[in-house]
Amino acid sequence: MNFLNKTIKGGIFFIVPLTLLVVLFAKVFAVLKPFAQKISGLIDKNQERVFDLSYIITIVLLFLLCFIFGLAAASAFGKAFVRWIEDNILVIVPGYQLIKNAGQAAIGLDDTKNFPVVLVPVDGWMLAFLIESISNDELVVFVPGSPNPWSGNVLIFKKSEIKETSLTQKEALGFLKQTGMGLQDLKKVS
Repeated sequence: MNFLNKTIKGGIFFIVPLTLLVVLFAKVFAVLKPFAQKISGLIDKNQERVFDLSYIITIVLLFLLCFIFGLAAASAFGKAFVRWIEDNILVIVPGYQLIKNAGQAAIGLDDTKNFPVVLVPVDGWMLAFLIESISNDELVVFVPGSPNPWSGNVLIFKKSEIKETSLTQKEALGFLKQTGMGLQDLKKVS
């Protein structure tokens, strides 16, 4: 019964993101399809093809749009626009920056800095991410929860109270999601 329960829950957590992705692409596909049909009509006036050319054109348009928006996001204006959205709108989303960094690392867009992993004295030692320095002696850290590291607390500590680790952000997030399992290798933590 436990195996069945875990398998069904695992299937749900696999299907939901996949379904959202399919629905999103279906909506974009539906918006692009009429443009592709007009282009297809211009290319093949008799429309005597065995296959519907508009599907291929829609896929090409989708890739072209992704490429154009990727170029826009890489431009100075695009970066400034994204920064404005992050600073003024997404700042209200708890843990947004950590989620963003983890997502970028997962898909290979790891050009943003990873937050150093440190230990802070909160009811014992807790894993935390060093966010920034606010003075010569004070540091801002984000102490994530476990097993959900996307929620937690922002705290300020004196530099002397914090222990550095050699854990990567990805490793720390993995340990937190597994409620600390695998932390027996204390060489990286101490």
